[in-house]
Amino acid sequence: MRNLFSARWIMSGAAAIFIAFSSVPALAALQKWTTYKSNILGLQVSVPSDWSPAKTKRALAFRFDDQAGGVGAVGFLKSSDVGTTIDEQAEKEFVREGKPANWTKTTANVSGMPAVKMVGLSPQDASRKVVHYFVQTPGGVYLVQCQASADHWSTFSPIFAMILTKLRFLSQAPE
Repeated sequence: MRNLFSARWIMSGAAAIFIAFSSVPALAALQKWTTYKSNILGLQVSVPSDWSPAKTKRALAFRFDDQAGGVGAVGFLKSSDVGTTIDEQAEKEFVREGKPANWTKTTANVSGMPAVKMVGLSPQDASRKVVHYFVQTPGGVYLVQCQASADHWSTFSPIFAMILTKLRFLSQAPE
């Protein structure tokens, strides 16, 4: 896997790059979970305890490599692009990625907040499936990205779904 967040997703003039991998060791409901809170990002999320965190001031990401060769990741990034909508940010990402023909775009709901969901294969690595959620919160727009080896997606998907139910946005107003 190359990167979790597009190196071209610009935040306050600086590129936000995250490399994170993850996998599913067992069923989502049977996992032991650890809660992480980032006051800087204004979010709290629980992930399986055996996933490795990668934190910076701009993002929080988690990874895990399973013994069956599956690789996946989940990450959270707060946009500093104040004044743009989730639709505008999703469209910018779609264009930056080269308008992949296999990507689909739908509306979604993440932690009670409206979101744009984009699903498809990574333009950099067609063996990797990605799901981008551009989430509108009172504190601004967030990118939540899930990715995994496409051939292991059915194993990762329940874990990603559970992580999304354990995500809470804490910020109330744009900074």
